[in-house]
Amino acid sequence: MKVNLKRSALMLYAAVFSSGAFAHAGHDHEHWTSGVMHALFYASLVGCAAACGFAAYKYFNTKKRSAK
Repeated sequence: MKVNLKRSALMLYAAVFSSGAFAHAGHDHEHWTSGVMHALFYASLVGCAAACGFAAYKYFNTKKRSAK
């Protein structure tokens, strides 16, 4: 499958910089679920970082084994 770099960059740009990606005007930090939502958000960031770190660890370990 051929990856279209321009299309991927455009989609990433649209997701990051579009106004829909940001909190709406009624974003409320005083709501009773706010603490839970923020905790889940940060936990998901940690999970993504851990998954990327694990994938990188596996990638570099398999490269070292195949070089021997």
